[in-house]
Amino acid sequence: MSLIEFSSLLEVYRNASFSGAGADGEAEVTVATKEVADLLKRVEDDVYATAETGVTLLDDVGKVQLGTIVKVRLDDPRAGFAVLAHNLDGLIKSPRGRLEEPRRYYLVDPAYAPGDAIVPDPIARYRKVLALVQLFAKAASMLDATKSELVFVKDGKVTLPVAFNASDVKALDVDAADRLLGQFSDELHHDQKCSILFEALVDLRGKHRADSAFRFILRNLDAIAGTVADGYRLFASSFSYSKIKSELEDARISYTQKIHKTIVDIQNQLLGIPVATIVVASQMKAPTACGPELLVNYAVLAGAWIFVLLLIVAVVNQWLTLNVIKDEIGQQEKALQRDFAKVSADFVGIFTKLKNRIWWHHAGLGIVLAIGVFGGGLATYFNHRLAGLTPVPCQGAGATKTGAGQSKVNADRVSPAVPPASTITNTVPETKADQTKEDAASGKEKRKGSG
Repeated sequence: MSLIEFSSLLEVYRNASFSGAGADGEAEVTVATKEVADLLKRVEDDVYATAETGVTLLDDVGKVQLGTIVKVRLDDPRAGFAVLAHNLDGLIKSPRGRLEEPRRYYLVDPAYAPGDAIVPDPIARYRKVLALVQLFAKAASMLDATKSELVFVKDGKVTLPVAFNASDVKALDVDAADRLLGQFSDELHHDQKCSILFEALVDLRGKHRADSAFRFILRNLDAIAGTVADGYRLFASSFSYSKIKSELEDARISYTQKIHKTIVDIQNQLLGIPVATIVVASQMKAPTACGPELLVNYAVLAGAWIFVLLLIVAVVNQWLTLNVIKDEIGQQEKALQRDFAKVSADFVGIFTKLKNRIWWHHAGLGIVLAIGVFGGGLATYFNHRLAGLTPVPCQGAGATKTGAGQSKVNADRVSPAVPPASTITNTVPETKADQTKEDAASGKEKRKGSG
């Protein structure tokens, strides 16, 4: 069973004479095309086709020939398939007809189907009302499609049923509607404009009954457009080019300080790199056979790698902080382009400089990380080389003698050498008489010298 195309049903509608149709939907259809003939024959034999299109052939099927006129009954097609509306009120009352234009429909008076080259004035006005409904839906808290009503939440729940008819569409002030719609054509401060419209709609809804409020709004679009314009003018008065520039300059200074702080926060770790390098270089010693140098070297190496690991943690943390700042700057730039699209190009340089500064700080952190890892690797290499050296023997480690021989060696190390007895000159007088003779001789020499 093949699907029925709406174009075939539309051909039946276009060739039907609705002027003589009764309340039961009877009409006369001219079999002008093969599509019309095929559809009329199909609905005669196919119950599904009748239920889908709402078309029932009242004449004998043998009468369905090109150029003939047959009687049919045209009921409403299946709701999900198409809409047959005899007038604009019928189109408005169709499912979701107050919220959006049906995709497939045929309007009998005036004769129109979507896609026709000439759009009747009632349809043009109807589309304008639907555009207003969609605008109001953006300003409202939500749109309840099942009940066809707008919901506003402000100090409680306020509902605005979307209720209008063909008379309201015919009385629509198109110029006022275009003025109101035109105020929202620009995305600049779109949310602020919707907030102003929200307040205006809630205020008008509070002054009228639910069933008549929407019709009153359609008849007072010019006043609503004026309220939105005045509210937006008051809002926009707080913005100027110089103020935008001043705010962006303040943001630039703030972001610059945040970027610089990522380096300042780890400044102590950075200053510790050369100190740690000197400590490692000075503390590692060649191993000895009886000393703890090997253990000291490993302890120094472990300390160096602990420092490197702490440095890596600090650098990675600051790297992620820079990424967060970069995201904030990107959001600020997008907000500027969205809210101030006309002047955003004048401030692109500010964001470019900030992004470049972040790039350089990223590069600096990368270099610091590389230096730290290189230093740890270098310390490991030196320790490995030192550990591979032959231990230096300790002093006295080869001595094995004990007893008198060992004491003799020790005495030789600590006692001064005594010269032989034959080399000592006897300068001490042996007797008292000898001492007296020497004193007399000494006195004689002194007198002689003085004379």
